Amino acid sequence: MLFSWIEHSCGVVMRSLISISLLGLALNVSAALAQDTASAQAMLPHCMAALKPDMQSPTGGRCKGIVATLLFVSRVLPDNLKFCHPNTATPEEILQAISGFMDANPDVVGQDFRLIALAAMRNKWPCQD
Repeated sequence: MLFSWIEHSCGVVMRSLISISLLGLALNVSAALAQDTASAQAMLPHCMAALKPDMQSPTGGRCKGIVATLLFVSRVLPDNLKFCHPNTATPEEILQAISGFMDANPDVVGQDFRLIALAAMRNKWPCQD
């Protein structure tokens, strides 16, 4: 009887925590969409500004982190996502590749920056198998 009550109470608490977490996630997503810092069009200027040594912007830092992560995992991605950038590629060259891809594909600028950056680098530096 006691164990049954404990199991029931834990289940109620767990469902409540999950509901609260999902609500918080939904609110964060809504706030992010309202600010539109996730789109490639909104993010690219922050990325370019982050190249300046004296610039400190949370969004610019986010951009640096996204690009650094993509570069780090580039060669272990599935074949349809993999890209092989030269180790000598500078941050400026990487952002030029992303910017050029966006210029050539204006219909994608409203999409998530992470996806556009990945597509741009894959387009610029495909792996030669």
